[in-house]
Amino acid sequence: MDEGKISVRYAHALYALAEERGVHHELYRKMETISQAFLEFPVLTETLANPMHTKEEKLSLLIAAGGMEIPQLLKDFFQLIIKKGREEFMIFIAMSYQTYYREKQRIVIGKITSAMPLKEEAISKIRHLIDKKYDATIELTTKIEPDIIGGFIFEVDNYLMDTSVKKALQDIKKELIRA
Repeated sequence: MDEGKISVRYAHALYALAEERGVHHELYRKMETISQAFLEFPVLTETLANPMHTKEEKLSLLIAAGGMEIPQLLKDFFQLIIKKGREEFMIFIAMSYQTYYREKQRIVIGKITSAMPLKEEAISKIRHLIDKKYDATIELTTKIEPDIIGGFIFEVDNYLMDTSVKKALQDIKKELIRA
């Protein structure tokens, strides 16, 4: 079976229904929670695929993965997924929903890695530049990694800007080896 096609179809259908009911933003957050649960607990996929577990047990697991308080639409969706025997694809469906949501809402994912915490003013400037360049909103995460010594590493979509001291030192080392 092609989990890509299956997950995309279910995700698009869920998004359309959620948008119609005005809960697509809330479902986006729940799908982030669900994806995180699957990534943190890989046994969740195996458990959902195991035919020894009842439909009720599988539904309880999915609800728990969603953070307990979930919209009725998502509960109904989980029941449909289980009824159709597609529960093992739920991680792919959750990720496909997030991707589709971002596409529809014009959201790009970005990450800044720095040696020390960045000031909020610097982060705001970066957000503004990305909003302008991509004509989109950015979901930006920050990470502190002292190993880069100074500067920062910025990633958005397929773009990478590495102005770290560590990278500069590596470049100098390569030049010296070539010389």
